[in-house]
Order: sequence, then structure tokens, then C-alpha cells
Amino acid sequence: MLVKTKHGMVEGIRDGKYRKFLGIPYAVAGRFEAPREYDWEGVLHAGTFGKRSIQSWKQAPGRSREEFSEDCLNLNIWLPAETGGADGGKLSGGTGGLPAAVYIHGGAFQNGSNRDRSGERVIGDHHFIYISINYRLGVAGYLYLGKALGEKYAHTGNNGTMDQLAALKWIYENIEYFGGDSHRITLFGESAGAKAIGALMLRPELKKWCSAAMLASGGYQCIRDAHTASQIAEAFYEEAHRRGFLEKKEEILTMDADQLMEIQRGLVDNPGNTCMFGPVADGEVIPFDWQERIRRGEYWSGNVIVGSCLHEMIFLRMQHTDLASEAWEIAGCLFGENGKIALETFREYETEAAKQGKELSREEAADKWVEIFSDYMYRMYSHRLAELLTDTGSRVWYYSFEYGASAHVLDQSIAFDDAAQDDFFFPGIPLERREKVSALLHESYARFLETGSPEWDGIPEWKPLCEKRKRMIWKE
Repeated sequence: MLVKTKHGMVEGIRDGKYRKFLGIPYAVAGRFEAPREYDWEGVLHAGTFGKRSIQSWKQAPGRSREEFSEDCLNLNIWLPAETGGADGGKLSGGTGGLPAAVYIHGGAFQNGSNRDRSGERVIGDHHFIYISINYRLGVAGYLYLGKALGEKYAHTGNNGTMDQLAALKWIYENIEYFGGDSHRITLFGESAGAKAIGALMLRPELKKWCSAAMLASGGYQCIRDAHTASQIAEAFYEEAHRRGFLEKKEEILTMDADQLMEIQRGLVDNPGNTCMFGPVADGEVIPFDWQERIRRGEYWSGNVIVGSCLHEMIFLRMQHTDLASEAWEIAGCLFGENGKIALETFREYETEAAKQGKELSREEAADKWVEIFSDYMYRMYSHRLAELLTDTGSRVWYYSFEYGASAHVLDQSIAFDDAAQDDFFFPGIPLERREKVSALLHESYARFLETGSPEWDGIPEWKPLCEKRKRMIWKE
């Protein structure tokens, strides 16, 4: 099964109801360099996954070092097997081509890969193309070296963002060869993947490359200024020097990749580890005045699903046996100086309880902190993004997932992955009922990826905010 793209011939495989093209290189990049287009000669055999972005593989049981590389800019394509077409030409997706759904994986901008979500599970019995992309993570993708190494490296805090843009450009220019419609491309992701989409929406070219989006547990809150990004880079250099891995800052350009990851593990060894990396307002990839531009409406618009889970940060209860006592330190690691706002919110709640003659138990205090962390890390930003996009002309279907543990990104995990099978997330809920919710969510999300709307007669009314100022609450 051969397809001729703008960059060379690619051969995929047929697997049951689907055709797969795995590990297609959409660009190449040297360490801390911007991605550049890649052409190949002959036939590229795309029957196996490409390399994952270099990351802390030692924390991933069952994975070998050989799976990870700095040379990781590849994507995977799944499409329904009935998509016809002659070998060596264009596959046919019918009139206008099939819509395409592009998945940007999460993982705190430091973990994960384009293998994390199965195309078979996402597509199901629907008719659209599923694409998953890799991008550089952690130090390789988001360490800002502009201050330390000069103007030549001003873009380095956005290497991962530029990788995503390169992948989207490749998809836009080549999707028709796989039977797709370049005018119906939906981006979706959760957590860091959703935050990445929130940052990409600042780019003018996204208005052409993306017609719809679905963001779970993330908005644009990941963007940091160059000063904050420089401080993280300085902390990296201090850790590297402490370990004896480098004397001069420019040695980072050639030091061993495993040493880079060892330093990264030390850098993120704190309660705020999920906030260490992310896009940077560098004046090149992301403008310095990005917040003002958003307020002026200089932002992407289209059909969107935006939402979050009720207890996004419930995992803190599992990681900290006395969360009530440790919460202030955690707030400082997560929010920096703004951690005092979280503490003030808790104190107000504590004072109100005292007025009613009630003293909070440790459990009640921990529950409140989970609520505060969930709101200030995720839910507040999802709400703001939904309102902003509505105000600037988007049709936004807004939701809150409040089923089972309603933990971080559990909504997409139950819809597209195997989360429904895990008793841990749904204590006391029979498997049959979980699978019903999973099927309802999958159908709603898949319809959106296929048609641009999640509405259907199997769920309660769910209208965009511009029509009814209501959110969908997914609960039993």
C-alpha cells in the first residue's frame, strides 16, 4: 500500500479495519535547533513506530533506552481500511476527503509519545483519519537558552512548539494524499497537549491549518515569560555543575544525552515538577504581548470542546499523607509567588467554617486543598478559555467531568483508553455502568472529531455557550 507524499513515497500496512502509516518523519532537527523539512528517497516503509522523544525512560517500567532518541520528529496515521485508491497515488476519502483528528499527547511537556493513544480506539466505527505526533520534550523541547547562550538560541524555549507547527504544516500539505480533507483538521489533546494547543492558537497559521479543537484539562496557562524560563535554565545549569557534568554553559550543546536526562530528573524532583517546562514568550515563536493579543481577539477561533475534571489534582492526596500540612509548600512549588493566593483562598474557607462554629478536620482540609489546586491549576483556565473563545466568535461546547474519581484527564482516558477497566478510578461503580459512560463519551467526542459537533440524541442536550450559557456535566 503505497502513497506518494510531497516528501517521498511511503508504504503502510493494513491491520484489520484500519490502514496504518507509522513513524513517518515530518522534520529533522539537531540539538536545540529549529525543525526543518525532511525529504527521503525511495520508499519509506512505515510499518513500525518511530523513536520517542528523549525523556526519563528510567521512570517508565518495561521500556528500553533504545526506544528514545533526540531524533524523534515522526507521526503516525490511522485511517479506515475502506478508504480506496491506487497504490502510488492518492487514497480516496470520498467527496471532499475524510476529516482528520490530530492528537497532541500530554505528559507535563516532559513525558509521553505519539504511541500513547491507539488510533483504533479513537476512530472506532467512525470515518475520520487519526494522526498522532511526537515533539521534543523537557530540556530538548523547552529549555530556554536565550539568556545563557545568546540570541542564536532565543527560540529554544519553543523547540517543542515549533515541532508541533512543523507537524501541522506537514499534515495540512499531505493529508489529501491519504484521503483526507485539509480544510477539516481537528486538534485535540489533554493536559500538556491541551496547553500546547492553547499556545498554538496564538499563531496566525493555525487559522489555516486547524478548523476545530478539543482541549481537556488545559488552556493557555503553560506560557511563561523569558525571565521565568531563564531562571529554570539557571537551575538546570546549577544542577549540572553540582553533578560535575559541565563547567561552561555552552557544553550543554554537546554533552551526553543520558546526562541531560539525569540532570532533568534532578531538576523536576519537587512538588512543582509538572510546571517546569512549557512554551516561552520569546518574541519569536510566541509574542511578548501574547496576553494583550488574546484580549484583543487576535486568537484562533472555530468549533471547540473545552473542559476539565472536578478533582484534577486528587493525586496529591495519594502522594502526600498529610496534604493539609504540606499544601503551602506545594502551592509555592506550583505557583511561585502566586502560591499566596491559594493560601488566602484556603484561609477564607477556614474562617467561614469557624464563623459557623466548625473546625476543619485534616480530611476536610485536604479535600479543600484538592479543590483549590484543581481550580487554580486547571479548571479556572478551562473556564476562561471557554469564555474567551465564545466572546471571539467560536462555538464552544463546555463541560465538567464529575464521574468516579474525576481525576486529571479521566474524561478522555475513559473515552479513548482503558480507564473504565480500572477499579481504582471508579470505586464501587460496576464495570457495566462505567462502560456505558465510556461509550457515551466516546460517541460524543468521536462525532465532534468527525463532524465538528458533539451533539446527538444519545446524550442530554449539549449546546455551545453562544446558544445557551450552560456546561455539560458528565456524571451518573
